[in-house]
Amino acid sequence: MATRCDQCGKKLRGSGHQTYTRTLCASCNDAYMGAAAGLIAGGDVETGIATAGWYQRIRKLTRRER
Repeated sequence: MATRCDQCGKKLRGSGHQTYTRTLCASCNDAYMGAAAGLIAGGDVETGIATAGWYQRIRKLTRRER
């Protein structure tokens, strides 16, 4: 049985990325990690959202280079 991302519903390759409560695909995990980093660094929701977008773009660029 195929596992799906708990956030977007995409089919996962392998086991996915585990959080405390969810299993996420790579792109949803990037958004989650970026938002967490933004909240830790800035402490407000706006910073978390901005950092999540920035982190997703960086990860997407580094995946293309491989």
